[in-house]
This record gives sequence, C-alpha cells and structure tokens, in this order.
Amino acid sequence: KAYKKRKKSEYFSKAGGKISAYDDLFKKYANTIGWDWRLLASMAYQESQFDPAARSWAGAIGLMQIMPATAIYLGVDDPSVPENNIRAAVKYLNELQEKFPSVKDSTEKIKFVLASYNVGPNHVEDARRLATKYGDDENTWNNNVELWILKKSQKEFYTDEVVKYGYCRGTEPFKYVTEIIDRYKQYKLFIKAK
Repeated sequence: KAYKKRKKSEYFSKAGGKISAYDDLFKKYANTIGWDWRLLASMAYQESQFDPAARSWAGAIGLMQIMPATAIYLGVDDPSVPENNIRAAVKYLNELQEKFPSVKDSTEKIKFVLASYNVGPNHVEDARRLATKYGDDENTWNNNVELWILKKSQKEFYTDEVVKYGYCRGTEPFKYVTEIIDRYKQYKLFIKAK
C-alpha cells in the first residue's frame, strides 16, 4: 500500500518530479551557496521531515530546525515561516563553508559543513585535529575525520590534549552526514536537477 501511495504521489516519484512542497524555495536558496537543491531538500527532510511546524526538544524550529537565537544572529525574522527558515539555514551553511578553507574538494567540504550544522564546527575541528595527530587526513570525511568524531565520545579521546571542546556524541553527526548524503543520492536518481 505504501509503495503504491508513493508511486502515485507527486512527491519523490518519477511521476511527480517533486521532493516536497518547498522545492522552489530549496532551488532558490541552494543556488545562492552553490549547492544542488536536492541536497538541501535531503537536509530538510533529515531535520524536520518537511514539517514547517517541527520543534525539537532543544527549541529548534521549522523545516531546517533553526534555533531562535541563530535566526536573530543571522538577521532573520520569524523563523517559523518556511522561506525565512530556509534562508537562515542557507546563510548559516554559507558561514560554515568558510570555516574549512583547507578542504579543497567540494564534496568533502559539504560533509564537513553538514557535520558542523549538526554538532557545531568546534567539535568537527577537534575531530580534524585528532585525525592529524593519529595519521589520518584532516581534509577527508569518510574513513578519516568521521572516525574521529565517533571517538570523541570516548574519554581517551575527548580528553586528548588536542581536543579543545571535550565530549561529543559522535554518532549523531556521523549518522546525520551519512543519511543526508545517502538520501541525496536517491533523490538524484529520481528527481531532475532543474
């Protein structure tokens, strides 16, 4: 039943060619930071399952789960409005992209940005320092920095001298990046870029 419903739906099907009711907004704002709109849509699904009324236990709101204080910092009024919420998220994503100048590969940079959006750039920088210390590539996410973000939940590593921001539930950013990228790959198979 669920398969038949999805197949007939205008969303996330070849027939409909849409991912969500917010595709036009994802297209508009993803373009401003050089992202594929389907990647931004995958991120929104991860954050709220496209529910503009979603609220987290921590107080984040909307499609992209923006914290009210972050919205104020970014100069965005009323983040409960879907367009404002997406605009705030994209502004923040753009700031995060600037935090990783040594990551030259754009696909890799996206993974660092996604992880930072989820857990904060300071924990990602800690994981990069651990990667460097233990002989891994600080500019590669898969099988390198992602392994060290996971280890930031272990005392041996979150108390390491190169770690400045302490404990991190590393499974959250690890899963966050993996699930968004996997879903994005699926979206690319079914939904056209334009």
